[in-house]
Amino acid sequence: MPNELDDVKVGAVIDGVPPTIVCDLPASMAVDKMLREKVHSLVVIDKNGKTVGIISAWDILKVTFLNGSTKEITVSKLIEGQKLVFVYAEVTLRDALNLMIDKEIHALPVLDYEDKLVGRISLTDIARFVKDKLV
Repeated sequence: MPNELDDVKVGAVIDGVPPTIVCDLPASMAVDKMLREKVHSLVVIDKNGKTVGIISAWDILKVTFLNGSTKEITVSKLIEGQKLVFVYAEVTLRDALNLMIDKEIHALPVLDYEDKLVGRISLTDIARFVKDKLV
């Protein structure tokens, strides 16, 4: 298994372009989309389609707890002050895993070398890969 985490690239594990949300939309729409898509995070894009961040159900829970509602808060408010953390599709699974552990995050947008969104990699994706290799 150790070699496979070093040999397999993120691009081989991701499954297409992930669900996204435009940063100007209300956070309540992010909640709705997460529930409909059955995902725990959404990649945030600007009106031109450029990746600007990622939000998780945890991010929304914190805002809801502090403010009582997600209706008046935009997605951009959720990522305010957040530096975009991402990986390129050619990065190894080990490097993606180490980055998520170091940054204490559960998912990363995956970009190509033209900074176009090509996927999302999560701890669950890596755990599933490891499980499939062990079974």
